[in-house]
Amino acid sequence: MIRHFFLLLLLVLVSVSALETVSALDYIRFVHQGKEQNEEGRITLESSKEFGFESREGQFYVFMTDPPENIRGRRNIIDIKNLLDRKSDDVSFEYYTKAEMLERLQEEFPPSEGYHLMDVPPFIVVYTTSRAFANWHSNLLKKLYNDYLSYWRRQSMQLTEPEFPLVAIMLSNDERFRRYAQQEGVNLFQEQRAYYHKLSNRIVMYDVTGQQAFREGEQRRQNPNDARRFLAQPENIKTVVHEAVHLVGFNVGMHPRNAPNPVWLYEGLAVLHEVPDTRNSSAGWTLGQPHVNRPRLDQLRRFVGRQHMESPILKMLQDDKSFSNPATALDNYALAWGITYYLVKKKPKELVAYLKILQAKTAESDDSGEIRIRDFESCFGTDWDTFDKGFLDYIHSRL
Repeated sequence: MIRHFFLLLLLVLVSVSALETVSALDYIRFVHQGKEQNEEGRITLESSKEFGFESREGQFYVFMTDPPENIRGRRNIIDIKNLLDRKSDDVSFEYYTKAEMLERLQEEFPPSEGYHLMDVPPFIVVYTTSRAFANWHSNLLKKLYNDYLSYWRRQSMQLTEPEFPLVAIMLSNDERFRRYAQQEGVNLFQEQRAYYHKLSNRIVMYDVTGQQAFREGEQRRQNPNDARRFLAQPENIKTVVHEAVHLVGFNVGMHPRNAPNPVWLYEGLAVLHEVPDTRNSSAGWTLGQPHVNRPRLDQLRRFVGRQHMESPILKMLQDDKSFSNPATALDNYALAWGITYYLVKKKPKELVAYLKILQAKTAESDDSGEIRIRDFESCFGTDWDTFDKGFLDYIHSRL
């Protein structure tokens, strides 16, 4: 969940790509990672040195002059010198249909290399795992999607259906997972099991159950031991659900994917929903009312016990950097969970009002620490002493 590259890529994306309604369909041809690639889509706002592009598949590309070394070569960051051709016509932009998406993915992930496709609306699952693993996780993703929309719509959030199928990639083992991440330019930490790539708009995971012992692509029926093996390690469910919450949230209108989003909020919602329910033997997870995230709570209590600053919340609200620093990330994920859980339980109407403010932002919206504080205070008040006291009392005495 510590994704250093997301923060920088988001800043790059927001700086060049305010999405606008356009009539033309744009075509680009470029070379990336040694391969020629063609994409249809729409050009977004551009500067003299760079431009953004949204493909009909829903991926974002950023074409830059001399990309910084630390992001050069990543899948969706293209050196503008590698742009071979760019043209437009008067055909209206439309996202790919499901049939077109399936055809595109079949080309990208050919059966000859052990890939299979599964249509599980609103997802298209690409997998090299056993069919049992792919089935179980597809059902988990579908349940999460339905429960997520149902829960937040009950809280009066206006959410939409995705405009195109959502892609989930399930790989057979850690080696293949890390090789794919390397091709995307994703820096994984040692025990990372899944990730959501904000520009490619895909969730990627691998089989941690031991099913990789089976031949890749083997077709067999799921048996009860498959679920037990997965449920025996609740961390497996937490990671998959956490990353899937990002995929769903950024595609149903909870968080505009091309707008400035405070990291604490979308990470707070992910850790809010990630808690496994091991009593549910069929799914291992259920949303309902969010459960207390015990590991995050324990981490949070240790963290706030070490603090001597006036407000541990205020700094995180203004600055996303603490999430990309390995020395502070775990504490801040715990703090993000704690604030989100507290607001869900004690200030639900104010939280929904705050979410709607952020939901209305676009890539052209200004973003700064002062603006973030103003947005927060417009819903929760300006008395930080009272807010902090209520929050800290809740996490120490009420949970």
